Amino acid sequence: MEVLRELIPWDGYALSAWDIGTGTHRHITLASEGYPTDLQDHMNDAFVEQNPGFRVLHTRVPHALRWLDLARDWEIQFARTSSAEEHLIPAGFTEGATMCLRLPDGRYTGALHVSWKKSAHATDEARRIIEGFRPVLARACDLLSDVQHGVQDLGPEAHVALVSAEGSITDMPGRSMGPILSDPEVLRDLIREPTYRARRFLWASTEGLCHRIELVPWRGRTTMLVEQRISWPFGLTSREAEILRLVADGMSNPQIGKELFISPRTVSTHVEHILHKLNCQSRAQLARFAVDADLLLMGSALGRAHSTSAR
Repeated sequence: MEVLRELIPWDGYALSAWDIGTGTHRHITLASEGYPTDLQDHMNDAFVEQNPGFRVLHTRVPHALRWLDLARDWEIQFARTSSAEEHLIPAGFTEGATMCLRLPDGRYTGALHVSWKKSAHATDEARRIIEGFRPVLARACDLLSDVQHGVQDLGPEAHVALVSAEGSITDMPGRSMGPILSDPEVLRDLIREPTYRARRFLWASTEGLCHRIELVPWRGRTTMLVEQRISWPFGLTSREAEILRLVADGMSNPQIGKELFISPRTVSTHVEHILHKLNCQSRAQLARFAVDADLLLMGSALGRAHSTSAR
């Protein structure tokens, strides 16, 4: 921004990135000068959601617009909007420009807001210079860039989503959520899981196939979910994975049998097989190993798998 600052005079600016992980319209300030905190908060929230000028910029115009451009070309008297009357003008600004930032593939990443105290400084040349910085500023506002580098290493069949602390789920650009991450029950289950115990879980399909769901902490309290098909670890069957989960939860054989509608004797046989496969000597050791080795089956997957090999 220092280079741009040397090319054009301004009295205030804010470079705002869309915080896609929140699942809302909210933005965050990456850099700012001359904008008080309450003005930054407004530009990152209510301005994006409610201002008619921003709506035009976001949906219909591929370049920067000043207040005078909005009045002349779009019949929007920006100076009479609540953003101007309640925030920008009281801060001493009489003219300004906003430019929405998009990557070459069209994905929106954020916006640049520039403000002047003298309208004469909002020249056509200033607007052209601002627009010349669009590519580099769009990349700077791409909060997904670091995550996408990691996603590129995943196989083509992997599904990815972002979940905010409030529980809203958002697509990762270029990746599908897939049917599992799109299932509201799975999301509720992940939120309920004590994530201090594990960051990766197993999930069983109705066909008895194994999927791994990984929770990857991202910015702030946003979490990236990665789901992909894997082979059952350690040669476990889907039924054994169910029983292992319930053993880790501290349930007895009769309790497990009641939960899965099988006899305690059948549960005991499965537990013996699991102890052998995981090279454990006791149920306590088995429970600890299940957590340490990321072998916990998600609660919503219990009872889903009924393959012949699982019985």
